[in-house]
Amino acid sequence: MKKIKVLIPLIVFMFIFQACSSDDNAPVVDNNDAVVGTWDLAELNINPPQDINGDGNSTSNILTELPCATGTLEINSDGTWSSTVVNLEITTITGGLFDIRCSNTSNNSSGVWQFQNSQLSLFLNSTLFLYNFNDNRLTNTTNEDLPGFMSEVYEKQ
Repeated sequence: MKKIKVLIPLIVFMFIFQACSSDDNAPVVDNNDAVVGTWDLAELNINPPQDINGDGNSTSNILTELPCATGTLEINSDGTWSSTVVNLEITTITGGLFDIRCSNTSNNSSGVWQFQNSQLSLFLNSTLFLYNFNDNRLTNTTNEDLPGFMSEVYEKQ
C-alpha cells in the first residue's frame, strides 16, 4: 500500500509535466483570409523629413507630398502575390535635402507568400520582405535613411 501512495503522486506529476510539453512553443498559424485581397500603399515614410512639394511643411510620409506616389499589393489565395508601385527618383541635393519625384514608370513584382505569427513574408526570388499585420495594416520597417525608406504601410481595400 505504501508503494501505491508514492506512485500516485508521481503519476499525477508526470501527467502535469506532459501537459506543459514543448509544443507550447509551436508557431501560431494565422488565418490566411486576413491578408488575402488588395492592399493600397497608405504610407511611405522617410528620414529625414522633407518638403517635397515646396509648401513649407516637411513630412516623413512621401504620400502626403507626392500624390503621384502610389502602390498596390495583391495577395492571392493560391499563395502568390503581385505588386505595382510607381518608381521614385531620389537625388541628393545637399545638407540632408533630397529631390524626390515620381518617374513615368512603375515597378511590377510578384512571388509567393506565407503568413504566420501575424507576419506576412513575401518572397521575390531569393529576397524576403517582412510585413507585420495589425488592424488591417501591413507594415514593412527597414529603418533606412534617405535615399532609402524608413517604412512602408499598406491598408486593405
